[in-house]
Formats: sequence, C-alpha cells, structure tokens
Amino acid sequence: MDLALLRSFLEVAERLHFGHAANRLSISQPTLSHQIRRLEEYVGAPLFDRTSRSVRLTEAGHALVPEARRVMIDVERALTQTRTAASGGAGHLSIASIGAGLNSLIPLIVRRLRDRVPGVAVQIVQMGTPELLSHLRMREIDFGIVRSADGAAGVRIETLVDEPMVAVLPAGHRLARDAAVVASDMRDEDFVLWPRTSNPVFHDQVLALCHAEGFVPRVVMEGADIETQLGLVSAGIGVSMQPASFANLGRSGVVWRPLHGESPTSSLQMSWCEPVRTPLILMATEIARELGAAWTLPQPRA
Repeated sequence: MDLALLRSFLEVAERLHFGHAANRLSISQPTLSHQIRRLEEYVGAPLFDRTSRSVRLTEAGHALVPEARRVMIDVERALTQTRTAASGGAGHLSIASIGAGLNSLIPLIVRRLRDRVPGVAVQIVQMGTPELLSHLRMREIDFGIVRSADGAAGVRIETLVDEPMVAVLPAGHRLARDAAVVASDMRDEDFVLWPRTSNPVFHDQVLALCHAEGFVPRVVMEGADIETQLGLVSAGIGVSMQPASFANLGRSGVVWRPLHGESPTSSLQMSWCEPVRTPLILMATEIARELGAAWTLPQPRA
C-alpha cells in the first residue's frame, strides 16, 4: 500500500473537509479525492460518507484511523532510527545470545555501549547457537554471542574467550572430594548433557573428550537449558561436563571441578553479518573484543 494514501486519509479524517485537507497536503482537491477512492478500493469499503455539506467517517473509516496512525508512527520511528544510526548517533541494536553470554559478557557489552551512545535502544533475546545464526543470516538480529560455531557465507565468527571444560557433580559425589577430576574416572557415571541439536559442535566436543579417555558417556537425560541440566545434576540424576563460565550461576547442590591435564576448550564467540549495516554493530564488536581480552573466567568451586 502506498503510504501517501494513508497520509491523505488521516488528513481528511482529522479535518473532515476535503478542501482543507488538500491545502494541507499541497495537492489539488480532485487528486485527493482520487487518492481516497484508491484507498477505499484497496480496503473494499467506503471510508467516508460525503455530501455537498459534510464529510463523516464510516465505521470502516473509524476502524482505520488508529491503525493508520500506528503505521505512520512506526514508519517515522524506523526512519529516525536509521538516520541516527547511520550518523553514528543513538539508534537500535538487536542482540541475541546463548545463555552463557547473557550470564557473562552481554550485560557488560550493553552497559559499555550505552555509556558510549546514550539513548541507544537495545533489544536482547536468548537463543541457541543454530537458531541464532539462522536469524543472523536473515538479518533479523544485528549481533550475537554463540558457542563453538562455524562461519558461513556473509556471517563473521570471532572467538572472544576460550573456556576450559570442567566437571559438574552433585554435592557429596565421590569425585567432589578431589581438587580436580580425571575424566576417565567418570566412565561409569550417568551423564546429563545438552541435546545435540542445540549445538552440534559443542556436543561433539564433549563426546570426543570422553572417547579420548576410552569410554562413551551414558547419557540418561538431556536439558534444553543450563538451568535444567544443573537441576538434574543437583538431584543426583547424573554428572555433566560444561564450560567453566557456568560456574557463575552458583547453583546450590552442584560442585564444579577442573579436569586433570590439558582440558579441551569451548569457544565463546561473537557473530555478525557483513556488510555491516550500522556503526552500532561495529561498536558492539569493538566493545566485545575489549571485554573478551580482559575477561577472567570464574574458578570452579563448590
């Protein structure tokens, strides 16, 4: 639909006078009448009752007024955000992140971004890595924090932090008495893990670690999020292996222990699309690099 038709409709609806509305729009009255007829044809109903003496809104016209105003406001907001973002001023940035990013880097990134660009509007949503990358490729989000992801055409992936894998045990577990856990000592344990669909690369890293220690983990339950998995571990359902940053969550009934030897790492990464659409996206990547370089991983603890 031509937005000019909605703009003309709103002028007539406000003034209930075609001549005055035409003057306001700087067009002729016949042109305005033609625009309203086009809109009525598009809607499929008359919008005004017109006589030689008066103009009144029909029921359909009354219904269209608030919706047309909302559309025009949304368009104006979108144009304003685009112009201000293009000039480097306050704009809008949509961010998606896995749970680990929300519990670590994302709050710091947003705080620093708002310090540098007061008034910037930030939208944050939690997603798994595969879903996030899909939305990123469709440019439905601007910037993301993912884990152990592979790049794709038009999508940039850059590692911010390499996290060691740690053992996650129920409080009171026999292995919790040790300062560090030998992975092979977990061979007879039941495991709680992420479903492979949530992040195939990370899931396969855990399996590869177990295979290197000479066993296949006996996965008895899977959890769609870390809170569910930690709850299952706390309940004694099984043990798990997770990136060290999740120790930030401080879940009761769970003990975190480093793994003996050279632990494999899981990469916390940032992702964005190229070509970059706004200066805010570039600023977010710069801030994320700064924070990633200075990031101190939490120490596994009880």
